[in-house]
Amino acid sequence: MKLYTAAINTTAIEEPLKQHQMRVSKLCEEIAKALNMPYSNLLELLLAAQLHDVGKLWIPQQILNKPESLNKEEMEIMKKHVFFGFEYVKSKKMNSSIAEAVLYHHERFDGQGYMGLKNEEIPLFSRIISVADAFDVMTNDRPYRKALGFEEALEEIKKNSGKQFDPEIADIFIKLRVYKINK
Repeated sequence: MKLYTAAINTTAIEEPLKQHQMRVSKLCEEIAKALNMPYSNLLELLLAAQLHDVGKLWIPQQILNKPESLNKEEMEIMKKHVFFGFEYVKSKKMNSSIAEAVLYHHERFDGQGYMGLKNEEIPLFSRIISVADAFDVMTNDRPYRKALGFEEALEEIKKNSGKQFDPEIADIFIKLRVYKINK
């Protein structure tokens, strides 16, 4: 999939996207530390976390900022952000593990994600980003809904452990109170 070559008006989405990516990166760092991830892998994970939504720069703002649920056609366009991000990371000649983390961060542990990978077929970086990303999305205002409280978001992580989320990653996130760094 080729990236659009037209100029992108990024001013309206750059700062919120940057803040989201930094929060997700901090959460991923704490999960990685709990997993005793080697330092070189940790650095790659942090870069992948900071770039996981870069493909949204190629999604029309009227879809990104829509104040209600997306329709089926809009959702299909939104799903393309993972492909745009993957292509962007590849074009910068970054490590393939970073590109794959960006591509697969919306996969679900039960196989019901964008591309149908499941369990350990999903790269570890993507499984970590998935939990951190979901928590950050839930606990921050979105155009289509107000933020949930930490406890509500944690209940969603627990409820979806083994379904949407890798149960080991979800368990680390909850038991080690990783989410507390985003206060």
